[in-house]
Amino acid sequence: MGEARKGAVMEAALDHLLVEKLSDPRTMEQLIRLLDRLENVTFLLDMLENFLRRGPEFADSINELIILLRQSLSRPEYVTRFEHALTALQRMQEFLDSPQVQELFKSDVLDVRSAQIIGKMLRSLHEASKEAAETETKRVGIIGLMRALSDPEMQPTLNFFLHFVRHLSKELNDA
Repeated sequence: MGEARKGAVMEAALDHLLVEKLSDPRTMEQLIRLLDRLENVTFLLDMLENFLRRGPEFADSINELIILLRQSLSRPEYVTRFEHALTALQRMQEFLDSPQVQELFKSDVLDVRSAQIIGKMLRSLHEASKEAAETETKRVGIIGLMRALSDPEMQPTLNFFLHFVRHLSKELNDA
């Protein structure tokens, strides 16, 4: 009879502890959140169960991939290619770490505006090269050159060129 009474007292204490824990507002809030997300929890458990069920299949796939990589890397041409790629990467890193390139990165030569100007110049150079190849070469004398210099389409380029030459002269004198 003493054992039954101890069991009943233990059960009552556990019930009281459970009721006390469940009546805590934080516990109630967490239970409500859990119940609201029960569908997600079920989905997650199903995914985990499916993953565990397919574990051997995943392991076999990974094992086959490792075998394939080992076979490929044992071929001399792949080893040579890998060595060449590694050497190229090391040389690129040495080049990028060189003081000259670091100085170039610090200068404003690589800013967006400079890149845009260089892009425009290269496009113009390309177009002029195509036009010169397509048309017949004709002589241009002093009068033709003077006429071309007064052409309104050429004025922005001439202005740019004169400023460029002036700044280049200053840079060369400062060097």
